Amino acid sequence: MNAVSALHAAAERWCAARADLGLLILRAVLGGHLIWSSQDNVFSWARMLEFRDFLARFDFPWPLFCAVLSVAAQFLGGSALVAGLYTRFAGAVLAFNFVVAIVMVDSQRPYPAAFAALALVAGCLSLTFTGAGRWSLDHALRRRVPC
Repeated sequence: MNAVSALHAAAERWCAARADLGLLILRAVLGGHLIWSSQDNVFSWARMLEFRDFLARFDFPWPLFCAVLSVAAQFLGGSALVAGLYTRFAGAVLAFNFVVAIVMVDSQRPYPAAFAALALVAGCLSLTFTGAGRWSLDHALRRRVPC
């Protein structure tokens, strides 16, 4: 084994032993971003109405209902991701939310405009399939109450 192969093998072992850290980082960044980007709509009705008007411009049915539903999904789902609570469910709901955003809004724009929503879909689907990892409330609850 040459030096590059040995270094690669050592890095693989080191990272594999810390896979749960990667999931924690992913959850914290995605969830933190979702909380930060939706909190203004949660705490300001005027901002919620601006979001409603934005959705109305893109022909969403029942724009106020859709605005409240999307903000709730982002804020509560982001909080769930950070805590690692019901992570698979939160990831699936959030992925759906951003697929709708891509179809209804970003598909009318050139590709780079959709990248942020696409990255959120990818991250949320990753957490849907992998789960929260060891450093999460999901893991702590599973240890206390076996399924």
